[in-house]
Amino acid sequence: MNLNLFSTPLSHQAGKYPALANRVTDLILNYQRDEHRNPNSPQTMHDALFESRFDFLKWEMPVVQELKETLLNDLFYFLLQVSGLTKEQLQGIRFDYESWFHVANHGAYFQTHTHPNHAWSMVFCASAGDFQPENAHESGKLLFLDPRLGAAMYLDQSNKEMHRPYSFNGFKVTLEPGSVVIFPSYLQHAVEPYRGSKPRITVATNFRFF
Repeated sequence: MNLNLFSTPLSHQAGKYPALANRVTDLILNYQRDEHRNPNSPQTMHDALFESRFDFLKWEMPVVQELKETLLNDLFYFLLQVSGLTKEQLQGIRFDYESWFHVANHGAYFQTHTHPNHAWSMVFCASAGDFQPENAHESGKLLFLDPRLGAAMYLDQSNKEMHRPYSFNGFKVTLEPGSVVIFPSYLQHAVEPYRGSKPRITVATNFRFF
């Protein structure tokens, strides 16, 4: 019997909410100001990347609250698929969250990191910026790394070409406007360099339940 053990639950819904993405983009571009900038970013910021404070989904604007409810619904549906919890049990669990947005301009990137002290993380793409086939390799792809430390410490002909879900290779996500990605907060990930003239805008959210 072949077993598929130690899987990483991850969801990618490409371009699911394009209309909402447009409205979120307009709002963020209007509020990309120093008063909303995160003064204590976990990573060293560079000029090409704007990071907001971690309270974005607590803003009271209707479009922000619509985004919050949309992401919560997607997360709860995902958890019903990957856990033994029922809908009633999920609805009875208290939770907390933090959320922020990134505006990436030409040259922006994000180093490898995790999201500590949370269970689940989400990324919503509001604007993909310059997303074209000729520069797809420089479109700021979201890169997830294999969490099995040491899994690729030795490669030969018998294991280096294994297919998913057994492969050691990282997993790249090309974000489109309205895309939603859900992943465990422990999973190491990075954002590859973005080289485009239009801003690339994403919203990130961390959840913990208690």
